[in-house]
Amino acid sequence: MFIIAQLAAAALMAGAPLSPAPTVAPRANISCVTPDHTGTFRVTASTVDGKQGVPAVLLLENIEGCLEATFITDGSSPAAIDHLAKAGDALQGRLNVTGAETQVTLHFDGSAIAGSIVGKKQSWKIEGRKTS
Repeated sequence: MFIIAQLAAAALMAGAPLSPAPTVAPRANISCVTPDHTGTFRVTASTVDGKQGVPAVLLLENIEGCLEATFITDGSSPAAIDHLAKAGDALQGRLNVTGAETQVTLHFDGSAIAGSIVGKKQSWKIEGRKTS
């Protein structure tokens, strides 16, 4: 009797309409920067006077033909650099590491990278090189 009940339940389930598969929303129409430079860059973010320095990693990735940038430091969670734009050899964007938005400007010279992070209360200079 138990087996008949299980077979009947399976038959009902097999005939039940399937719920539609969840749809994935397409990427929002975000400006896409062509990834001219990708890889991992080991950098030091230091105060303008050079007295305080923080080691960091800048990760530049080609995701579906668009540049994605992430800034990783030991003192805080990884932060995406968004609103990317290129002007010549400079890459500019917006970074939020400490809860305050800052402007990032990076310049590429071969495997070297230099630039700045400028916020309302602090400015940092970025220097480093490509590691992979």
